[in-house]
Amino acid sequence: MSAQQQLLALEKERSRALVEEDYTAVNELFADDLVYVHTTGLVQGKADYLDYARSAVQYLAIERGPLDIRFYGDDLAIMTGPQCNTLQKRGGDQAMRGEGFATQVWVRTAKGWQMSSFHATKVVS
Repeated sequence: MSAQQQLLALEKERSRALVEEDYTAVNELFADDLVYVHTTGLVQGKADYLDYARSAVQYLAIERGPLDIRFYGDDLAIMTGPQCNTLQKRGGDQAMRGEGFATQVWVRTAKGWQMSSFHATKVVS
């Protein structure tokens, strides 16, 4: 499997793990030095993001559009593309849909490919 195929598979796994609340898998996909920037401007590290996903919101669906992957050497890749999250606040009953564009930095470590940065912005029509 090529590095591009591996990263596309890992991105599908990230989406699956968040929707199915498989936080063990999410933890393994994210590098310890993760910087996660939400479309709202909220900036979190790995521990804070995992706590947020467990306690503040529930991901109902994550849809990705075409993804572009650019490689810089063998161990660094930038993935960009549209994303649409459907989620709801924990304890709430109303689903919210948010469309955005995400830039992800993937690094190959001793543990394999991990995401070290995620930055999403809202899509303006």
